[in-house]
Amino acid sequence: MTASPTTSPMSDAGQTTTTQDGLPGWVLPSLDFATFRLTLVSKAMDRYSLRQFADHGFTYAEWRLLSRLASVPAGATVGQVADMAWVDRAEVSRAAATLEKRGLTARRDNPDDRRTPILHITQAGMDVYRPLLAERSAFHETLMAELTGEERAELDRILTKIAYQLGAVMKNGTSAPD
Repeated sequence: MTASPTTSPMSDAGQTTTTQDGLPGWVLPSLDFATFRLTLVSKAMDRYSLRQFADHGFTYAEWRLLSRLASVPAGATVGQVADMAWVDRAEVSRAAATLEKRGLTARRDNPDDRRTPILHITQAGMDVYRPLLAERSAFHETLMAELTGEERAELDRILTKIAYQLGAVMKNGTSAPD
């Protein structure tokens, strides 16, 4: 189902704005980029997710850590989790300290580097992770429900290309060439 765009009167900046039915601010003349719209979707998803995590007594950072550790049975270092979650190490360290106090994660010595312990999810962590994972899976499935299998694959392919490009921009500290 595709909504048709409508034109709105002049904005305060003197530019005409275009709105998809029910999506104000979706198209702005000076910000007419699919990646801009991707940030709008991402922010809305974050707001919903934050509420969902709070209902379970978690922050987003704690969920990121718990979900990454649940997918790595051997555990991972703070740096490895940070890389997997695309966040900084300090965020992971703070979440690890909180979850460890709650008994949801634990540390063990790293035989390869005594300075970087291995974090792992505990059984208590798995017990709270599984039901929240089911809710998160349902949320993501709901968002994708109107897409065909082919559209889902295409979306994933496009997002992967954008992610690689963003990684290159972040690494170089400049915009990519046109």
